Amino acid sequence: MCKKTFLIGLLLFFTYSYGFAANKDISESHQSAKTVDIINQVSKNMDQNNIRSEQVITVCRKDATIRQYRLRIMTSNGDKAFAEIIEPKQFKGRQFLRLGDTVWAYFPDLARLQSRSESRTKTAIRISGREAFMGGDFTNNDILRLNLISDYTSELIEDLPDQYVLKLEGKDLKLTYSKLRLWVRKNDFQPIRMECYTISDELIKSVFYQDYRDFGGGLTRPGMLEVKSAILPKSKTFLEIIYLKRGVKNPAHRFQRSNLGK
Repeated sequence: MCKKTFLIGLLLFFTYSYGFAANKDISESHQSAKTVDIINQVSKNMDQNNIRSEQVITVCRKDATIRQYRLRIMTSNGDKAFAEIIEPKQFKGRQFLRLGDTVWAYFPDLARLQSRSESRTKTAIRISGREAFMGGDFTNNDILRLNLISDYTSELIEDLPDQYVLKLEGKDLKLTYSKLRLWVRKNDFQPIRMECYTISDELIKSVFYQDYRDFGGGLTRPGMLEVKSAILPKSKTFLEIIYLKRGVKNPAHRFQRSNLGK
């Protein structure tokens, strides 16, 4: 049952813990200069490129059960992300690797069942970025994808006294969320809330950014995210960033499929 739940439940840290790419400025000609500036500023605050982080995901299900997972996350060059569960003991050592648009998962218990002569890469399973991570309200892309904002065209739809409201539409039908709506604080361009929609404008989930923290090195960003499902209103997931450092040159071997499990 645990194995089945895990396979179905394969999220964010990181990061995308809903992290927004800042490796490339958004400069589409049909977007206003003001909108481009807002998106670029938010992206810089939430940039997850070349980071090392520890994050805790707490999954609260509708049956009142609570599950918690602690992850170690590394990213590299805007298109690679590695995550490993370090707690609880039951799931320790399970690893996830994103290379471009492909996500791989490694299961230590499955590896032990393989014969010693079999290649370790055979125990790495390709999974969908749209699947729920560990049965929560994040998807694998939410945890590992690095270019959420740069995958969308944006439009400023409300200019309120203390915040901006942006509408974002996906450039690719393969994206997990076809449309987004993003609320941003005016004074520091920190995200406040994000709503995720289907192509037919049905709300999938809402993300609330909380507990803005100084992580050092001039980095201030939300330290806690709360995700509420519109489909399962009694369930919600929290993601807390325990540690985060940017500008890290993570070891290259961590982003090779053949090294999963090592």
